[in-house]
Amino acid sequence: MHKAYSPEKKISTLLKTCKLIYDSMALGNPGKSYGADDFLPVLMYVLARSNLTEMLLNVEYMMELMDPALQLGEGSYYLTTTYGALEHIKNYDKITVTRQLSVEVQDSIHRWERRRTLNKARASRSSVQDFISVSYLEPEQQSRTLASRADTLAEALCAQCAEKFEVVQPQDHRLFVLVDGRCFQLADEALPHRIKGYLLRSEPKRDFHFVYRPLDGSGGSGGPPCLVVREPNFL
Repeated sequence: MHKAYSPEKKISTLLKTCKLIYDSMALGNPGKSYGADDFLPVLMYVLARSNLTEMLLNVEYMMELMDPALQLGEGSYYLTTTYGALEHIKNYDKITVTRQLSVEVQDSIHRWERRRTLNKARASRSSVQDFISVSYLEPEQQSRTLASRADTLAEALCAQCAEKFEVVQPQDHRLFVLVDGRCFQLADEALPHRIKGYLLRSEPKRDFHFVYRPLDGSGGSGGPPCLVVREPNFL
């Protein structure tokens, strides 16, 4: 387990180990069904004969870096069980050995679970809505889908576009949004994802495209300069 780098691989090794422990318990009494209360003392017996320092480091590593999507799965259950068993062993000479986790250990696990829940919520907010499609020069021409945070400024997204489209003079380019044929230039401090969300929710539905192109004062069409917008509700 200690040689593995990925938290998922470490958890996979932990699950295989727990299965081996259950299989070993079943060998002594074939046909008997064992529950968690039977498993915990045996797990502690196995852990007590391992490298406790190394094991505790691995458990804390997994608890902090485990994919939030796995929090309610089998891996999370056995991970917290192993953590509780290690805490029992660490404090063996300080507490009365029981099958119940101490208040301190339970509180530590609850804090970890709350932290994982918050991380999972943050991860869900950074999913599909944080992708934005941008064309180069003209709508639907050389389109690229760029990944960025929801709070990314137009200035930062322009830097991504310059790299993606390999623009030689990025200082002369800006990000525009074309809405039903009308051109708007995004201010450097504008939030493209908020503007995209506003346009997606607007009624009636609007046809819009984000375009990265030179800043020539006319939106590239020879017409009047595009209106510079900062807030999403610019229509």
